[in-house]
Amino acid sequence: MRRTTATSRQSSPRGVFITATDTGVGKTLVASALVAHLRQRGLDIGVMKPVETGVTRSTKAQSDGVRLRQAAGSDDPMAEVCPYVFRLPVAPLSAATAERKTIRIATILRAFRALNQKHDLVLVEGVGGLHVPITGTVDGLDLMQRMGLPVIVVGQAGLGGVNHALLTLAALRQRKIPVVALVLNRLKPVSTTLARAQEESTVTLLRRLAKVPVVGPLPYSAGVTKYWQDGMMQLAWAAETMTLAKLVSAYGKERS
Repeated sequence: MRRTTATSRQSSPRGVFITATDTGVGKTLVASALVAHLRQRGLDIGVMKPVETGVTRSTKAQSDGVRLRQAAGSDDPMAEVCPYVFRLPVAPLSAATAERKTIRIATILRAFRALNQKHDLVLVEGVGGLHVPITGTVDGLDLMQRMGLPVIVVGQAGLGGVNHALLTLAALRQRKIPVVALVLNRLKPVSTTLARAQEESTVTLLRRLAKVPVVGPLPYSAGVTKYWQDGMMQLAWAAETMTLAKLVSAYGKERS
């Protein structure tokens, strides 16, 4: 993906929005690994987590926004990287209401534009799935549409992955939001014959039905929760992440 001038950055946002079929499917891990990979290939990457919930004083250092910022080697202010942070681990609208605060989409978009003007590419990680409410009138799907970015969908490779992925892709297609790829993540080790059959079925069906590039399944890492940096960097140079990076770069060149 080539560098662009400030003028072209302002007129056409350059980046990708990472969403998921559900919460807890590894969106931050995939996002951080992709950012680290692109950074080491020489790209200047900006990162953003518009809203994050479930962040307390004791968990702040392991928050999604902090991890993305570290993966990018960014010194951008956290007010741009993560404009809204709440303590309660619930949907943004509920978390903001609990703290008697209001999420303003204009604030999020202003931070996004600031990042877009400073970097070759901005990676934005959403919260939960498409229809998680951010305000009383705006959900995740609305936000990604307003940002004007193509989307990477992260889903699970095991049982249940087909339905969740196809529903998510259908909603994006209905809004005419382009999809760069569907990434299938292993949420647990595939250690039995039944689990292998379920994963093979999920992957085979989605390669046939998704109508977008399907990447994965990603290698499972049991220690990534405890040893985040090591696990994330290992994934950054996995073959699947290299494939995803090529898809992102190719899509960027098509839009140039």
